[in-house]
Amino acid sequence: MEELVIGVRFKRTGKLYYFDPLKYTFNLGDNVIAETERGKEIGRVVKILEKKSLPSETEINKIVRPASRKDLEEQKDIDKQAQEALTFCREEAKKQGLNMKILSAEYTFDMSKLTIYFVAEERVDFRELVKLLASKYKIRIELRQIGPRDEVKEFANIGMCGKEVCCRTFLQDFDPVTIKIAKEQGLQINMSKLSGVCGKLMCCLKYEEEAYKENLEKLPKIGTNVTVKENKNTGKVTNVDILGLKVRVKFGDTKEDEYYETYKVDEIDWKKE
Repeated sequence: MEELVIGVRFKRTGKLYYFDPLKYTFNLGDNVIAETERGKEIGRVVKILEKKSLPSETEINKIVRPASRKDLEEQKDIDKQAQEALTFCREEAKKQGLNMKILSAEYTFDMSKLTIYFVAEERVDFRELVKLLASKYKIRIELRQIGPRDEVKEFANIGMCGKEVCCRTFLQDFDPVTIKIAKEQGLQINMSKLSGVCGKLMCCLKYEEEAYKENLEKLPKIGTNVTVKENKNTGKVTNVDILGLKVRVKFGDTKEDEYYETYKVDEIDWKKE
């Protein structure tokens, strides 16, 4: 029998960690308690696979045990305490005049650490706030600054497509999205239309980047002289349909005899660079 490992997430779209299930048998969606760098946490099994299918350098730790119904009820109480700590932290930050937006708070399952997540436009000296929290709760305290994309993940948000934003539903990591990617897809550079809820360029622009790059290599650039295979007429490319692999060609040397036709890329020839 092949040796199995389980892939576990501790947040909805958090990083995937791999664990040895020990003597236990798990199904997708089961909950486990595992030791992490932050302490003991409850996670959800989202993958079950053979150990040999993973790269040899993959770190595989051992779970502590399956999570029981009692553990899940205890987690609810822990989450409630985290909300109380969040309220206290917000009040104290306001009293101290700290220019920061405190978003959420979470305890580890073993209550050994309290993490506070916040966003800020500039550097914030929160040392006194950390001292106060450590004195009150008597555990390790971490104030973690996150970016605008991570901020969006904290709350339910609807994207321009009408569906819940990708970063909250399935995206684990944020690949860089640049204006160049938008230009390669022939999009008009209008930041209000290309930006997501977070104010950054939409992650979905990245999804089709490879397909656009592949098609662009098959198309002549705008301004290229091309020859129609069927009638040997020569004209200049004025527009390209990247996904449709079509080009719009202008013919005629003067305004009076100028006209336009659209061709599939395999219907024209041009000098490749």
